[in-house]
Amino acid sequence: MIRFVLVFLLLGLAGYVKAQEIKIEKSGEKIVLEGKSYYLHSVKAKETLFSICKAYGVSVDEVKALNDKKDNALSIGDVLRIPVVEPFKTVDDKFYYHRMQPKETLYSLSRKFKIKMKRILKDNPEYDVSRPIAQGAVVKLALKQIDRDVLEAELRWIERQAREARQVKQEEMQKHEENHQQAFPPARDSLEGLVRQTVGDTVILIPDVAHEAGHVKVALLLPLCVKDNKLPSSMEEIPVDTLGVNVRDERWRLNARSEPFVQFYQGVLMAVDSLKRLGYTIDLHVYDTERDVSQVQRLAGELNLLNPDLIIGPVYANIYKTIAEQLGNRGIPMIYPLSSRGGDIARYPNFVQMNISTASLVEEMASWIVANSAQAHLINIIPDGGGSGGEEGRLSGLVRARLQENGSNTMTDLRWHTHMHLDSLRKRMRPDVENIILFSTVNEAAASRTLPVLSALADHYRITVIGFPDWLKFTSIDDEVFYKLNVKMMTNSYVDYQGESAKAFSARHREYFHAEPGNPANRAFDMSMFFIPLVNAERANTMNVLREKDESGLFTRFRFRPVSGFGGLENRGLYLINYNRGFEIIVTPVREFKR
Repeated sequence: MIRFVLVFLLLGLAGYVKAQEIKIEKSGEKIVLEGKSYYLHSVKAKETLFSICKAYGVSVDEVKALNDKKDNALSIGDVLRIPVVEPFKTVDDKFYYHRMQPKETLYSLSRKFKIKMKRILKDNPEYDVSRPIAQGAVVKLALKQIDRDVLEAELRWIERQAREARQVKQEEMQKHEENHQQAFPPARDSLEGLVRQTVGDTVILIPDVAHEAGHVKVALLLPLCVKDNKLPSSMEEIPVDTLGVNVRDERWRLNARSEPFVQFYQGVLMAVDSLKRLGYTIDLHVYDTERDVSQVQRLAGELNLLNPDLIIGPVYANIYKTIAEQLGNRGIPMIYPLSSRGGDIARYPNFVQMNISTASLVEEMASWIVANSAQAHLINIIPDGGGSGGEEGRLSGLVRARLQENGSNTMTDLRWHTHMHLDSLRKRMRPDVENIILFSTVNEAAASRTLPVLSALADHYRITVIGFPDWLKFTSIDDEVFYKLNVKMMTNSYVDYQGESAKAFSARHREYFHAEPGNPANRAFDMSMFFIPLVNAERANTMNVLREKDESGLFTRFRFRPVSGFGGLENRGLYLINYNRGFEIIVTPVREFKR
């Protein structure tokens, strides 16, 4: 009996695609804001930003900007403003429909087309002369009232502008396609062509051949928990779930525990496809660990028979330990992909932890602060009610110790109080230099009490606040506060959703899976694109070569160092994320600082 049935995932994740292809019911509720019409769409279960925008015929980027969203994540019940897109007629039998240009007003239209203001207001009751009208808003002008010579000249100008816009759009599409091809070279065949056969508990991609140039065997171990998902059986009605969604004739449902790992799997598949385009031959053997130690003990024997070149996973420490202890070939790189807490499993010589631990992150931050604060004034804020415990709380002590080693001045400590007066803060600030503020907390409540108050001084002092990557998840602090405080933080990975690489990746992910990529997919793609070519080139020497690597993927930094003297390696590659005062997010690779 086949224990790990994963064919449905490999066939383009067909079931997952079906689950995503639900019918979007367009909202009938409209509002008008500053002359523009919008639908108010309430997000329902299983709806994605991509599927919603597709249903309304609008771009994802436009809706994200309109709703102040920095990523594609949605929550059930979110209300999105969707611009109303209707077939636009410039002229009909009664009206000329004029789109407002920059600096145009109803008064200027009246002068230009020689039509009375009263008539414009009569035909456009939604507008008011006392309020400005947004660029792009449509104003109806009665044909019988306007100057025909002016109208003809205007229509010729509109046509010329449209031609130029089409030309620019074609050039942009060509440039986007060139960038897309750089990230994803032309395929010799499709993703579906990768699927070869299913043998026992292993899904095999690409025919199995001997070790030749470009051929790698990869074992992917994920807790997909396939048995917990509803697999195809008979067509039946599924009871109403806790979200109040009644779904009929559904082939299968994706368990919430499986979803992030299915997304991770998607990223691996995309990397395998991209590498295949580059000439690699890859056997991808996928195992469902089910987060079950007894299951994994049986799995270890099969891995020993397979003897892969690379193992990605497992994702849980106890499962990882079980595999690592029973693995005969301890030279196979074994990627610990999603956790930053390796613990005692770091002792294995083939252990590779992808996420930097908090202790290592604090050390890297301290090195950067000392190297970049020679001319700055350092202030250490101690949050009210604690909030600076754990590894994060070591940051100020490390910085102070390293400053003393260099013979530099120590920092000024400031214990924060709930009703701290701004005058107390001003006394600690220096007007002549940059004031670098350490705020060692990942407590959102403490940060939301402190950072907005600090931002009140940003107009009078040069301030840089050092934060932690957890701050990127805070929802109670407006991004404007981060920009005003010139916040800098470090993280292993970062997705610039406005960048060409992220747009190309998202477009390809939608093409494959009809869904927006999640962070696990981004990370898995980078890991696979980094490790598979490296293993192919270095084979048994991979772990040694890893120590010399300092590279960037599309979304991830790679720089590996030994874990606390043990045999394993930890990824200390970091990006510096800077919300600068120019209201830009600057992402810079952090180079290693030698002490």
